[in-house]
Amino acid sequence: MEVVKGVKLSPGFLLLAAVLAMLDGEGVLIWAALAAAVHELGHYAAVRLQGGAVKALHLTISGGEMMLDRRYPLTYAGELLSILAGPGASLLLALAALRLGNGREESWLLAGLSLCLGWFNLLPVWPLDGGRALLLILTGFLPHDTAVAGVRLCSLALGAGLLAGGISLLARGGGATLAIMGCWLLLCQFRERKMEK
Repeated sequence: MEVVKGVKLSPGFLLLAAVLAMLDGEGVLIWAALAAAVHELGHYAAVRLQGGAVKALHLTISGGEMMLDRRYPLTYAGELLSILAGPGASLLLALAALRLGNGREESWLLAGLSLCLGWFNLLPVWPLDGGRALLLILTGFLPHDTAVAGVRLCSLALGAGLLAGGISLLARGGGATLAIMGCWLLLCQFRERKMEK
């Protein structure tokens, strides 16, 4: 479903948003949405500052996917900078929330959500920013198919590791978050999505 020209929402994204909104009794969702928006704006700003253009933004159950307009190509370093700008924006938002929030609970919540989003996205797992950065770096040294295989292997290993750690934590009475993240990352590996640098 196209909401604004170039912005598409998948049915999975809409379903996830609806479920999260129903379960959000503490009002955390609005702060999480703000953290996610700033993260994506970091990517967008880095692309635009380098003369690039964004053709579309797809919001899926896997997260946000920005499609660049290939008529305005970025340099190798520029593409890497654009990938890492999202986690960088998350870190800056966390610092700003702590600095300007005067110790309010909401500022700590926003800072925590931003830090979690930024660090999580740096995991070298496809389709997260860390996985995209790893693919870009590996394609600088290896044939594309070999680089893709390396990123897939790393993604599967980390996803399986997080799932195993999460199950172990659950068995000892811990929360399910780690297991859910591991499961989600593994499911992302089996979706039909071509890896492009």
